[in-house]
Amino acid sequence: MALEEPCLVIDATARVGLRVGVLQGGRWKSQLESPEGALEATSGCVGEVLKSAGIQLAEVQSFALNIGPGSMLGIRVAALTVRAWSALKPRPIYVWESLVALATVALERGQKAPFVVVAESRLKRWNVLEVNALNEFSTVAECEVEQVKQKALPILALSDEAIKVFPGAAKLADPWADLPKYFSNGKLLKHESKPEPLNATEDFALWSGERHRGTP
Repeated sequence: MALEEPCLVIDATARVGLRVGVLQGGRWKSQLESPEGALEATSGCVGEVLKSAGIQLAEVQSFALNIGPGSMLGIRVAALTVRAWSALKPRPIYVWESLVALATVALERGQKAPFVVVAESRLKRWNVLEVNALNEFSTVAECEVEQVKQKALPILALSDEAIKVFPGAAKLADPWADLPKYFSNGKLLKHESKPEPLNATEDFALWSGERHRGTP
């Protein structure tokens, strides 16, 4: 798959923070990480990254979005943003998944399968992707801590919290710097015209909107 460039890349999966980059020529032409969430920072971050890259939004040829698992609000804000931009000027939207990226990069860096990669979910649960001995990926599932431990497989993670919860887990290096290589060779991205957040949970709570209420 040939990625249309320049490509605007957005990762809003973190509980706190946002990453935006412009990919061109198989590398980051510009990139920015914000400590604010997608709701507060998407527009400003995109504007700064495009200015640094020396291009206008109209010159962007495609979008790439991390659909999770991760912050549902952050991913949904980013997804609706790129869907709106694509509606105003039709351009392809591509998506990738956090744990698939981590597992792919781990294999490329020499990690031997089988193993699992984990990321924090909610209610002290963990999102888990298992890689079997044939390097095949499972679908992402939400598990309790003991369910992860019962797999008796090496555990890989990005966060310090995971290392505390799973003694003996290995901490992965952040894959962000490597993403242009994987995006350019088509390993991680898939086309999705109407991206939505990936959610591996089996029970849900209704969104209250509490975050958006002003002080009485």
